[in-house]
Amino acid sequence: HARVLNPFAQLKRLQLPGLARTNYVTFLFLAAFSGMEFTLTFLAAERLGYEPRDNVWMFVFSGLLIAIVQGGFVRRLAPRLGEKKVALQGLIVLVPGFAVVGFAHSGVMLYCGLALMAVGSALAMPCLSSLVSRYAPGDRQGLALGTNRSMMALARALGPIAASLTYWRWGSTAAYLAAAVVAVLPVLLALRLPPVPTTETAS
Repeated sequence: HARVLNPFAQLKRLQLPGLARTNYVTFLFLAAFSGMEFTLTFLAAERLGYEPRDNVWMFVFSGLLIAIVQGGFVRRLAPRLGEKKVALQGLIVLVPGFAVVGFAHSGVMLYCGLALMAVGSALAMPCLSSLVSRYAPGDRQGLALGTNRSMMALARALGPIAASLTYWRWGSTAAYLAAAVVAVLPVLLALRLPPVPTTETAS
């Protein structure tokens, strides 16, 4: 039962080119993103005196931007550039997004950072999920996708805990700069993803 509950143990059964690496990319990216998303309201209240209504507008802004990017851009970019390139672009955009929010002391700067975070996650998330499916052979699709979802759930659990501990121990700027540093790791991992098992159109 421990092996079933531990997604990292499941990765040992999925030692296929690109698959384990994509799962690690997803875990690191989502842990950093979910941690910053969780502590965002603390930062906004501390720095800008935001109240619940202001927080609602922040998340509405981010949600609309994510929907626009995923619905209007990812569906066009992914077939043309390939999921690897689009995911990598999203991961790269997240790094300055975290840093900008970390240094934000005005609403304009905060929303600029939020825009980068929203665009980066909107580009990366669907493409990473697609890569997991494409790297996995047909007879292991269920195991591959299930393991990926487990890694995502674990990241969403651990990310906010780590971010909150960092935030309350060293402050908001340190928490977001730490997230920016962590976000560099999935970028480096994604740079070495192998070609997907189907023919890609070179851009």
